[in-house]
Amino acid sequence: MLRKFDKNQNKLMEMLEEKSRKTLLRFRQESVKGFNYPKLVSMVEDVNAYWRDVQRPALTFLSCEAVGGDPLRAVDASLMITLAAAGMGIHDDIIDKSENKHFRETILGRYGLDNALLVGDLLIIKGLSYSMRFLSQEPSIEKREAVLEALQNFIFEIYEGELMDILCRKNLDTDLDDYCNIMWKLTSDGEACARIGAILGGGSEKEIEAIAQFGKRLGFVIHLAEELKDSFNIEGGLPHRLEYESIPLPILYAAKSSKKTYAEIKSIIQNSPTADLVTNLMELCWKTKSVSYVYNLSRKNAGEAFKQLNSIKPSPARSALALMMRVPISQIQYERGIENRFLRLCP
Repeated sequence: MLRKFDKNQNKLMEMLEEKSRKTLLRFRQESVKGFNYPKLVSMVEDVNAYWRDVQRPALTFLSCEAVGGDPLRAVDASLMITLAAAGMGIHDDIIDKSENKHFRETILGRYGLDNALLVGDLLIIKGLSYSMRFLSQEPSIEKREAVLEALQNFIFEIYEGELMDILCRKNLDTDLDDYCNIMWKLTSDGEACARIGAILGGGSEKEIEAIAQFGKRLGFVIHLAEELKDSFNIEGGLPHRLEYESIPLPILYAAKSSKKTYAEIKSIIQNSPTADLVTNLMELCWKTKSVSYVYNLSRKNAGEAFKQLNSIKPSPARSALALMMRVPISQIQYERGIENRFLRLCP
C-alpha cells in the first residue's frame, strides 16, 4: 500500500507532466530551430533527451490560472524561461566540472568544454530572443515591462548566486546565513515563474506579489530537499560535490556544532571521500541534528508561503500549488524520521 507521501508525490508528478507537456513539446521544436550544422543539432537533441523541466512550466501555468487567467497565456512565458534555464544548467555543469549527473552524461561529459559552453550560450540566447518575440505581441505595455523586469531579475540573481557559490568551494567556514542567501539567489527562478504567470494572468498587484513570494519560498524549500539528497549521497554525487562545489547545507551545519566535528569533516573533505567516509559524514549529520535544522528551516518558509498562497481565492490551481510545496516538505520530513531513528539507536 502506498504511503500518503508516495500518493502525493505520484499525484504531483502526474499534474506536473500534464501542465508542462505543451511547453516541453515547444522546447523540443524551438531548441533546434534555425540550426543546420549536424553536430550542433545532435548536441541540442541530446539536451532534449534529458531535459524534463516540469517544475518551471507548471508553476508558471498554475500561477496564471490561480489569479483567474487563461493558462495558455503562460505557454510562451514558460518556454522562454525553460530555454534560458537549460542553457544555464549546462553552464552550471561546466562551473562544477560535472561530467555525469542524475545517472547520465552531461553535455560537458559527452562533448567537452568548448562544445558545452557554446550550446549553453545558444540556449540562453534562444530564450532571450524568444522572449522578445513573445513580448512584442503583448498589447499591454505595463505587462510587457513587468515581465521583462522579472526575467531580468531572475537572470541577475542566478548569476550573482553562482559567483557567490564559487567562493564556498570546500569552505567549511561559510556562514550559514550567507549560504542560505546564496540559495535564495540560486532559486530565484521560482519567484520569476510565479510572478510572470500571475502578471500574464491579469492578477492584481497584491495577488501577483503573493504568488511571487510563494514561488520564491517554494524554490527555496525544493533546494533544501536537494541539499539533503546530496548530503546523503542518494545519487552518488557527494564526493564530486565536496571536491568541486560548495559544501551542502546539512554538512556545513554539522561542522559548526563543535570543533571536534569540524575537524572530522575537514579531514574527510581533504581526503577524497571513500564509501566509508561518506557514511561517516552521514552519521555526523544525524548526530548533530542537521536534518532537523533543515526541516525547521523548510517548515518556517513553507508556513510563510502558505500564508501568501491562502490570500488568493480558492481554486483547483491554488490547491495544485499547495501540493507542489507539500511534497518537498514531506521528503524532508521523511529524512528527519531517519535521523530520529538513528538517534534513538545511537544516543
